Amino acid sequence: MIQLMRRWAAIVLAGLTLTACGGGDGPRTVSDTLAADPSTQVLATAIREAGLDGPLRGSGPFTVMAPTDAAFSALLTELGITQAQLLADKPLLTAVLQYHVLGARVARADVPLGRAVTPLGGGIFKVDSVSGELRITDGRNRVSRITTTDIDGGNGLIHKVDRVLLPANRNIVQTAQSLPEFSILVEAVVAADLAGTLSGNGPFTVFAPTNAAFASLLTELGLTKAQLLANKPLLTKVLTYHVVPSRVLRADVPVGPAITTVQGETFTVNSALQITDRNGRRAGITATDVLTSNGVIHVVDKVILPKTPTVVEIAQGSPDFSILVEAVVAADLAGTLSGAGPFTVFAPTNAAFASLLTELGVTKAQLLADKALLTKVLTYHVVPGRVYRAGVPVGVPITTVQGGTFTVGSDLVITDARARRAGITATDALALNGVVHTLDKVILPAP
Repeated sequence: MIQLMRRWAAIVLAGLTLTACGGGDGPRTVSDTLAADPSTQVLATAIREAGLDGPLRGSGPFTVMAPTDAAFSALLTELGITQAQLLADKPLLTAVLQYHVLGARVARADVPLGRAVTPLGGGIFKVDSVSGELRITDGRNRVSRITTTDIDGGNGLIHKVDRVLLPANRNIVQTAQSLPEFSILVEAVVAADLAGTLSGNGPFTVFAPTNAAFASLLTELGLTKAQLLANKPLLTKVLTYHVVPSRVLRADVPVGPAITTVQGETFTVNSALQITDRNGRRAGITATDVLTSNGVIHVVDKVILPKTPTVVEIAQGSPDFSILVEAVVAADLAGTLSGAGPFTVFAPTNAAFASLLTELGVTKAQLLADKALLTKVLTYHVVPGRVYRAGVPVGVPITTVQGGTFTVGSDLVITDARARRAGITATDALALNGVVHTLDKVILPAP
């Protein structure tokens, strides 16, 4: 009798176990498996409270990144809430739980390392292998470890994680605002009226220069931060050159081929994660895959620049400077003025040269044939270094490459060595190797 009772008790217990595991109502599911595991009881409860138990008993297949009870305990501390508060906040609970579920069976061997993984709840996270250990970076750039993999849940697989994953809650602009090393970038984005765009749906990939990178650019261009931020056309052109109109994680960055930016021009990236911009300048990508709700940020140590002409190319690109270009070529100065510089060029227009020819009583051919005179006159129009309008010293002799000096009045009129006057009619045309100001008269050095 006792043995019969023991056998009956064993049968009852087995039936209860099967029922708890779904064995009595159909195939075992990931929901059943999580409910039966002592280490995932909070997750199982959360699934029921969020109304996700039914869907996770469906045909699937699913892959569940399953936080352990210890992971949930750490989350509660991190968020400063109780378990009851978490379970009562159904929208938050649902969003968080759906962020842990993939709509496919993804075994450990099939995890796309370094690439965007899109869960059922939307957003992305990525998985990397570090010393053989799988680590997840979630939308808030928090890192968790996958501690156990490939648990068969019937209608899917379960991987246990030691931290609850959280979807992104900041866009690109908000993420940059939260990081002190991007404060100048944020100022620049606001000054260029790009904050709204970069806060939009995207997705975007931003190659984000640090404050040190911007400081280096200011030195390179001879600008103050205020001058750069006030130049909206330049700022917009430069900033949009740092944005790619899609989400490109490090693993997907094309090495070698040209990458087209929102600005319209391209740059390339080599295997050492160095960017070469349209001017041959290089910038290092020092950190990658900062995830945001509308894209990804990669950190760069130098501001990259779209195609920026030299002072010679600026002259070549304007019909008003065609005689100046002929003169520079005739004097064999094109190579010098295409060099690193920097130079400040006070560039006379064609009308200015026509006036000079009348003044000197020579033809254009005669002027261009007199290389010694031409060289002396042209180098008198060049000042070493970058001198922007705001930095032009008023009333103080300015020494030229030719060696002579001229002065500039507060009315932006130059008085040359022969007391002749020339008006500066346009200023601050930025060149890769300097800056160009336009003159309405050719200035002349002392005889």
